[in-house]
Amino acid sequence: MTLERYPGVPAMEAKMPKYPAPTQSPPDVHVLCDWEMSGGCEATDGCWVEPDGICEHGHQSWLLHMGMI
Repeated sequence: MTLERYPGVPAMEAKMPKYPAPTQSPPDVHVLCDWEMSGGCEATDGCWVEPDGICEHGHQSWLLHMGMI
């Protein structure tokens, strides 16, 4: 049985992409601000990506992962 908020409209959670679990420890807010100011950010696996990016391994930037973008 699937949960539907409205008849005929499936729940949004079912359509959300799945990202790999972080392999690095989360940075503090000061590091995140420095990265954002430099125009880049680490992904959750340590790759360098754009602040709203996803690396070639499928990991989100920390800013995306933490919901700051």
